[in-house]
Amino acid sequence: MNEEYFKFKEWVVLLNLVFVIMFGWLTLTLLPSAIEDLRNFQGVEDLYISGFIVVLVWLIVSEFGYGLLLYLPSGTALELHDSHIRVCTIFGLKEIPRKAVKGCKNPVHRMTRGGKAGLVVISVSPQYRVIGPYGFKINPRFHGASVVGEDEQSIVKKIRQWRKNKNC
Repeated sequence: MNEEYFKFKEWVVLLNLVFVIMFGWLTLTLLPSAIEDLRNFQGVEDLYISGFIVVLVWLIVSEFGYGLLLYLPSGTALELHDSHIRVCTIFGLKEIPRKAVKGCKNPVHRMTRGGKAGLVVISVSPQYRVIGPYGFKINPRFHGASVVGEDEQSIVKKIRQWRKNKNC
């Protein structure tokens, strides 16, 4: 039985936590007018900056908070077993059978800019999709550089090799 376990780096969860706390603190410190607008509500104009800040905080917490939530249940990013794969979700590890795994998307190197940089995205059947950072069902994903001793390219290669291995 061939099994592989991939754990998250502990400093990555601390970095995500620091970003969430720091952004909340900066929001409260640098933009107190939004809070004052809500306290002294007099019209729709007072809601614009408050609404903008709420949306901005939600986006930041969704991005960095999702990375934090992926780590918290077990600290495990991925487990490769002979008959199934276990992938990290915000509710713990989700077991996905080998037949449901369609493959991995080509990774975008983390040194490249963009929203998908460094992500390991595992394509699965629709019934095995997981809840993403914005609340929608998506293919399981995590940042490959946040795994101990691995990067996004090496993890994708191992998942593809696991899929091609027909000895199970």
